[in-house]
Amino acid sequence: MTSEKRGVLQFIGVANLIVCGLFVILSLPFFWGQYRVLHSWSVTQAEIVGSAVVTQPAAKHDQLYAAQLQIRYVVDQKPVTVELTSFQSSNYQATARRAAEFPAGSSHAIRYDPRNPRQARIGAGWNHRFFAVPLITLGCGLVFAALATGFFIAARLAQPAAARP
Repeated sequence: MTSEKRGVLQFIGVANLIVCGLFVILSLPFFWGQYRVLHSWSVTQAEIVGSAVVTQPAAKHDQLYAAQLQIRYVVDQKPVTVELTSFQSSNYQATARRAAEFPAGSSHAIRYDPRNPRQARIGAGWNHRFFAVPLITLGCGLVFAALATGFFIAARLAQPAAARP
């Protein structure tokens, strides 16, 4: 293989490393936002007032379903009622199962922003569901890191044995 082909493999490897870095950088604000919720938002019990599966606008010819929850909780002796979207999917059954986890009248721990008590999260915790977006973004970055490694190894193996250090 010519040095030109090795150079192309190395160039592609560098391009993959750049994309990897972009995905890692993109995942950091998502991780930070979720971490901030877990460490600075207050925890309280909320009552589920209503739970329903609703349709939401999606791309052409697609249907998106959401588990819409209405919750009520108390902050500083004042009742707060908010509506949350707990889950979205194009699969109605999966969305209905998620909504069924929160029947009306049940009580669940929530986290709310003390600076804006109407901002609340249900199911916030150290779990894959809560960290799904940053983990998927980071996973994409790792795929590009693996591709970059493969291209660098291919470029190294393409170098004649006598020229290797």
